[in-house]
Amino acid sequence: MSENVERVVLVSPSEIPTESPTESSFRQRYAKELEKKRVPGIDNYYGPDELLEEKARVNQQQMKTPGRRGEIIKQEEIAKAIVRRLLIQQR
Repeated sequence: MSENVERVVLVSPSEIPTESPTESSFRQRYAKELEKKRVPGIDNYYGPDELLEEKARVNQQQMKTPGRRGEIIKQEEIAKAIVRRLLIQQR
């Protein structure tokens, strides 16, 4: 197992701040886009980890423009996708 795994804190839905329909739509579209990213070890794929590459791109963009809501949503969705992929690998 990789040692570059981040800790994800799960919160109840009542603790999540409400987001606008635009943010919700963006979150859904981005989550679907992340599902297309390929990860080594799943479905006999042994190329580069596209999910970690996307995470690096978002981190780089977040350093350039800190505090933008889009990058924050992307970070949250990438963390969820990584957890989902780890659960799939453990089965």
